[in-house]
Amino acid sequence: MNKFHTLPLRVYFEDTDTGGLVYYANYLKFAERGRTELLRYLGISHAEMIKKQGVMFVVRSCLLNCLAPARLDDVLEVRTYFKKLSYAKLEVSQTIVREDQLIATLEVVLACINALGKPIKMDDRFRHLLETYESNLES
Repeated sequence: MNKFHTLPLRVYFEDTDTGGLVYYANYLKFAERGRTELLRYLGISHAEMIKKQGVMFVVRSCLLNCLAPARLDDVLEVRTYFKKLSYAKLEVSQTIVREDQLIATLEVVLACINALGKPIKMDDRFRHLLETYESNLES
């Protein structure tokens, strides 16, 4: 099994609809937090990437499957797995679970772009950090 990063989070009132269920768009926010915290774990800051290197990651595509409802006060885990790395793109799989129940899955493609919105090759140091973290990562 591939190595994954886990971000625990609690469902707050602001995350739910009038029925107390997590509003579907909030799964995208939870997943974004999971990806961001994995990068922080690796010593990579979005703010520094933008400021120092003029590059950033943006979501190119995302497939979200909601499999079971999460509810107010649930404690969830966002599990983030790297799937495939290329020079300007990173493919990520994410799962959101409550205890052992699968709540949602996401397949996300991130593009590395410059300040003008053009695709750009990832920094070699950054690529090395990703490859070192996930030895099963396809290149």
